[in-house]
Amino acid sequence: MNIKNIAIVLTVLVVAIAAMLFMQKGNYVTQATEHYTKTTGNSFKGSSKIIEYVNSTAGTTKMLWALTCDAVQGAKTSQDMAKLEGKYFPATKGSNSISQKTRRFEPTAAYYIVSTFDKVDVDKKTDLKTLAGLKSIDVGALLGNATIAAAVAEEEEEEEGEE
Repeated sequence: MNIKNIAIVLTVLVVAIAAMLFMQKGNYVTQATEHYTKTTGNSFKGSSKIIEYVNSTAGTTKMLWALTCDAVQGAKTSQDMAKLEGKYFPATKGSNSISQKTRRFEPTAAYYIVSTFDKVDVDKKTDLKTLAGLKSIDVGALLGNATIAAAVAEEEEEEEGEE
């Protein structure tokens, strides 16, 4: 073979190797881009869900504190509490414990308040019992002391079950 043929063969080989390198490089870039998009997309979705949950919880807590402040300032009976609960959380209803003279309101399982009253009033016409004389509102769950508030709730449930 002469030098001209060797030069042509070498040139073709160099061009083929260069083309192969560029094609592989493009493939690596495409794979890396796809992987990056997939992993960051999943991370973004997960982070978005966490932020959505935190915002939802913060909103619920804010409204529950507003309910508590309004109740302390103006509620005197369990009916007043029910009206305030309906104002802030229309889809959620609280429950009275006539024997314990308490009203429990929980928009979520983790955040709730327990209102304590002085006495039980009975409507003579309808024989309906209501709690009157708001004494205090336990906000332990809002302050992070849910275990204490939960223990009180369990005691209330046990005493109601005995009656």
